[in-house]
Amino acid sequence: MHRIAPLLLATSIVLAGCSSEPEPAAQPETAETGEPQTVSLDAMPASFLGRWDFAEEDCATDASEMRLDIGADEVAFYESSAAITAIEQTAPGSLKVGHSFSGEGEQWEETLAYELNTDGDRLTVTTPEGSMSTRMRCP
Repeated sequence: MHRIAPLLLATSIVLAGCSSEPEPAAQPETAETGEPQTVSLDAMPASFLGRWDFAEEDCATDASEMRLDIGADEVAFYESSAAITAIEQTAPGSLKVGHSFSGEGEQWEETLAYELNTDGDRLTVTTPEGSMSTRMRCP
C-alpha cells in the first residue's frame, strides 16, 4: 500500500495537467471591484502591428491620408510620426497609448485609444477629444 500511494499521487498530478481544452487567458482583476485592471505593456501587441488604412485600394500607396503604420514602439501617420511612450491594455483588444509626436514642424504629446474589433481586421483610433477613425488591416 505504501508503494501504491506515491504512484497514484504522481499519476493524478500528470493527468490533472492533461486537460483537452486550453484555459482562456485571464484578465487581471482588482480585488475590490472585480473589474479588469489596466496592464502596462512594453511594446505594442502583435495583433495591432502592421499597416492600417481606410480601404484596401489605399493600402498600396504611401499618399493615403488615412494611412497608419504601427510598429512595436512607434507609429507613423500620413504627415506625422510618434515614438510610443506608454502602453496600457485597458481590456482585451483595447489600448491607451501615449505618444511623442512630431510632424509638419511641430512636436506634441498625446494619448490615443486603440481598439480592435472582434475579428482583429478593423482598428478604431480615438483622440482625447472623442474624434474616432476606423481603419482596416492592410493585406
